[in-house]
This record gives sequence, structure tokens and C-alpha cells, in this order.
Amino acid sequence: MNTDKTISSPPGRASALMRRMGANSYDAMLVVALWVAAAAPFAIGFAIAGRLQSPALQMLLRVYLPFVGFAYFGRAWVRSGQTFGMRAWHLGVRAARGRLTVARAAVRYLLALLWWASLIEGFALAFQGRYHVAALALAVFGTAYFWIFLDPEAQALHDRLSGTRVLFIPKSPGAGDKPGADQGQP
Repeated sequence: MNTDKTISSPPGRASALMRRMGANSYDAMLVVALWVAAAAPFAIGFAIAGRLQSPALQMLLRVYLPFVGFAYFGRAWVRSGQTFGMRAWHLGVRAARGRLTVARAAVRYLLALLWWASLIEGFALAFQGRYHVAALALAVFGTAYFWIFLDPEAQALHDRLSGTRVLFIPKSPGAGDKPGADQGQP
């Protein structure tokens, strides 16, 4: 049994982008569930107090929930280099040089959070009819991820800026698949 986990670059730029979006989708569902669980005690407490629409609650949650997200992403990246979504899509995060530290993971998370916030804000602005500003916000998100097509190693902009790399981790033989399954052989 071969236990060597060869790490390589993603198998192509379009494939790299699609794998990232697949992993992001899996992780987004998990993080939203974590956010709901993390926000529930606050919502219950403020509902009991009769101040559900409190600006203080909204500010507290806007600061607290990104920390909950980083607890998930940062721990996974530093500990194993993979979130649950990245495992499913055979991706891993590594430092471009040296070890992946909490500080480097925090920079990567904050940059990625900025790109995703621009996507959400872009859609919100579009629904309000503010199409020019929405286009600008969506362009910020698009630039961050479509940087993969410009980068020599197919890395996103937040990877370049944070000194990290996302790599394809091929499935090792004997990991549950029959040999030749990918080649269409019986």
C-alpha cells in the first residue's frame, strides 16, 4: 500500500478554480451553521431582554462571527492544512516558505473574507438597483479568484498576498477506489 501523499499543483487553471469553489461551497455551509450556533445565545439573550434590534447586538455579532469563522479556518489550516471542504476536493494550504503560522493564516483569512464580503455586498447593491457600485464590488471578488488564470502557479490573489499556496493532493491508491476507476476500466 502506497502511503505517499504527493502534493502537486492543481491539474489546470479552470480545474483549480472549480475545485476551490467546490471546497468553498462545502466550507460555507459549515461556517453558516457554526455562525447560527454561535449567534443563538446572543439572539436568545437579547430577545429575552426585548432588544432584538439593538445596534449593540448587531455590532457585537459583526465582530464576533468573523472570529468564529477564523477559529474554524485558522485551526484547520495551521493544524492539517485542510478544512473539511478542502479534504473533499483534495486541496491543501501550505506556506509558500517555511511553516504555516497562525499569523499567516489570519492574513489569508482576512483577505479571503474581504473578497467574499465584496461578493455579498455586490449582490446586495445590485438588488438595490445600484448597478455601477455593485459591478465594482463584484469586480473585487472576481479579481481575487480569477487571478488564478494570471498567476504562474494558479494561485488566488489572497494566497499570493499572504504567502500561502493551495495545492492539489491526489487521492492515494488504495484509499477506497478500485485501481483504474478513473481511466474507465472495469
